Amino acid sequence: LSIEQVPRVQAALLCIESETGNVKVMMGGKDFRESQFNRAIQSRRQPGSAFKPIIYSAALDKGYTPATMIIDSPIVYEDTEHDFTWKPRNYKEKFYGPTIFRDALAKSRNVVTIKILQDIGIDYAIDYARKLGITSNMNRDLSIALGSSGISLLELVSAYSVFNNLGFLVEPVFITRILDREGNVIEEGNPVRRKVIEQNTAYIMTSLLEGVVKHGTGRRVMALKRPVAGKTGTTNNL
Repeated sequence: LSIEQVPRVQAALLCIESETGNVKVMMGGKDFRESQFNRAIQSRRQPGSAFKPIIYSAALDKGYTPATMIIDSPIVYEDTEHDFTWKPRNYKEKFYGPTIFRDALAKSRNVVTIKILQDIGIDYAIDYARKLGITSNMNRDLSIALGSSGISLLELVSAYSVFNNLGFLVEPVFITRILDREGNVIEEGNPVRRKVIEQNTAYIMTSLLEGVVKHGTGRRVMALKRPVAGKTGTTNNL
């Protein structure tokens, strides 16, 4: 007798038009007949490095620039109260010395991101994430720099949409209008639109995320042969 997950792998997809908030595509799992759990809005998973753009955007509003230099070097955090030592590492356990802000995001440098978060402050970063639409509970420790707190795909996509929308957050619209049998409008969606970060910050972040695709961890997406800005994120085996 054994217990198996069927299917072994699940996925979710969410596409939102950033200017209007209209949800164009939502896929909550492999097969609705097998599972009615909507992983796009109900599931809260660790985003991993996909959360880093929120930290970097917060840092830009604290005075960082794409050319700011940060030292990528080993660092140790000790929690004597809980007898715990944390030695964060980069992928492949390498350190790269002086690293500019832009490259740190493009190459997804873990240690640099942690140092940035330590500098700008955990509470500030969490408050900033709230402005971008992150509502889930978040760990108040440096591990959030690496996406340790579970959030929904809806929250993450909404946050990214702010960069593309020049600083404006638009609440997602799942139903644009409801008509009666005669074609009369009974209800119409009126998305709430508010400015949450400065336009120049959003513009710079979009440029940085384009760099992730052109020169960093997201280069495979260039196969689409169209302008793309984004960020990779993994949580397994790291």
